[in-house]
Amino acid sequence: MIVSLVPPGRVTTYGSIARLLGLSPRIVGRALALNDNPIIVPCHRVVRSDGSLGGYSGPGGPAFKRRLLELEGVRFLSDGRVAPEHIVDAASLI
Repeated sequence: MIVSLVPPGRVTTYGSIARLLGLSPRIVGRALALNDNPIIVPCHRVVRSDGSLGGYSGPGGPAFKRRLLELEGVRFLSDGRVAPEHIVDAASLI
């Protein structure tokens, strides 16, 4: 899956993946919510188009998602959104 190509320290967006696949961002979000192997499919590296975290169905919810991203070197703005320099377009990953 495309999410597996997002390197540590970077994120992509639901919308970016959706455009690449010709889907709705909501479908991408639903598919990632079903992820039962977050070690292989790092769904924590997908955020909303505005840089806000969105959901996280793994243990600990969005707060844990943020902590994982911080551990990978992702910086956050004061309003809680991912700093733009960490966001990549999914198309650039293939």
